[in-house]
Formats: sequence, C-alpha cells, structure tokens
Amino acid sequence: MFTFATDYYILVAVAATGALQIAASLGGLRGLLILKQPVPARLLGLFLIVGAFVWFFAVEDRNINDYEGGLDAPAQALFFFLGASSALVFTLLASSLVNLGMRAGESDPAEGLDALKRDNYLSALTRSIGHRLEKWRSRTKTCSSG
Repeated sequence: MFTFATDYYILVAVAATGALQIAASLGGLRGLLILKQPVPARLLGLFLIVGAFVWFFAVEDRNINDYEGGLDAPAQALFFFLGASSALVFTLLASSLVNLGMRAGESDPAEGLDALKRDNYLSALTRSIGHRLEKWRSRTKTCSSG
C-alpha cells in the first residue's frame, strides 16, 4: 500500500516515539510522558518499538538492496531524520496536552531538561522564553542608561 520509504519513515517515527518514552521515564522527565506514570510509559515505549519492527518486517520482505527497490544511504538517512524529528515533535505536543495541568511554580529555577521533571514542555518553554526576555531587557536597560 505504501512505498518502502513511507514504511521506513513510519517505522522510525513509531520506534523513536517509544524510545523517547522509555528515556523520559528512566530520566524522571514526567513532563515528557504521554502516559502519566513511568512504568506504563516504559511499557508503552517497549510496545511501540517492538510493534514497529514486527510490523515493518512482517508485512513483506525488507532485506532489499538499494538497486532492487530498497533505500540508498542518503535516502535512508533523510527518512530516519524525518521520522525521528516527527517523533520528537509528536512527543512534545502530545505530552504537553496530556500534562496540561502539570506546571511548576513561577519561581522554579529549573532550566533545560530539568524543568521537564515538574513541568510540561510548552509551559516550561514559555517560562524560559519569558525569563530570558526579562534578563535581556534588564541588561539592555542598564547598558543604555549607563
């Protein structure tokens, strides 16, 4: 039904989503979990990884050379990048929607990935941008007035 390249993209996107869920649950990044508890998130991640590979290789013969209809290295690298990027965007958006009520306090100094231990991605990003803009404004104000 789909081309080999489309199937490969779907494999990478689904498996990478599973890998992100396992990594986030092991790292304690609750703001990135699609399922709110770490153990179910790990199980979901494992299911996505195994399911993607079983589906990809069970549908048809996938051991194909690039000159017989398979993917050459540049195309494979491109579809891997697109699939992994899609998995990251999907994980960030889905986990932010699922964890919409999860917000750290405004005075929380956590920055970077540590913010995702107590906050969802979109609110952590918004707070980080606001904090950086405030720092920039205070620096430019002191430089221009002195």
